[in-house]
Amino acid sequence: MKTVQKSIFLLLISFSCFSQKNEREKLNLVFFDKCTNNFIKPEIEIDTIAGLKNGRLLTYYIKRGDWISQAFSSTMLNRESIDTIKIPKILFSFGNELHSKRWNYLNCEKICEGIETDFYENGNKRIEGNFKNGKPVELKEFKENGELFSQSFYENLTLNFKRVNYFNKNGEIYQYELYENKKRKTIIRTFDKDGILISKEIEKKYIEKKN
Repeated sequence: MKTVQKSIFLLLISFSCFSQKNEREKLNLVFFDKCTNNFIKPEIEIDTIAGLKNGRLLTYYIKRGDWISQAFSSTMLNRESIDTIKIPKILFSFGNELHSKRWNYLNCEKICEGIETDFYENGNKRIEGNFKNGKPVELKEFKENGELFSQSFYENLTLNFKRVNYFNKNGEIYQYELYENKKRKTIIRTFDKDGILISKEIEKKYIEKKN
């Protein structure tokens, strides 16, 4: 039985690698690293975008010193043209050792500290954050047209949210989420601009068992 399971597992891995290779060829992508001003070939993962037949969500990973930085980009499958993806300077990063639990936000190879800002190609802000030794205290994300999209506050220098604000095109909060982080679950309450509860969601956390 184990032999059969192993064969199926290897078959799935081979199919996945084959599919990823085919997708890369179809997308015809090139990646430009804004930190080094060079074209690079990162490791990438490709997923479909729900509701868009030719839409693809890319997750790509690049090496920065002894860190691996992770980024996301959406694109349309297009064989006729070459898509150039600009890799941002500020990215979430984790240690390059196996099963690493190290993580930080990096600005190129520098650990983020204090107020850090990254920009789109048109000069508008992409992200602006307040960091303490690489850990986010507050992060603001902007649309490419310059509009503020969201503002996230984090709990005790972790990746756990405390509150997330969402903004309309006039820069006003139209909705916000409050997070209650417990050991085994997170309770998320969503409110409208007037503080009226819209929804309540409970996310269970995966607890790693110790041997």
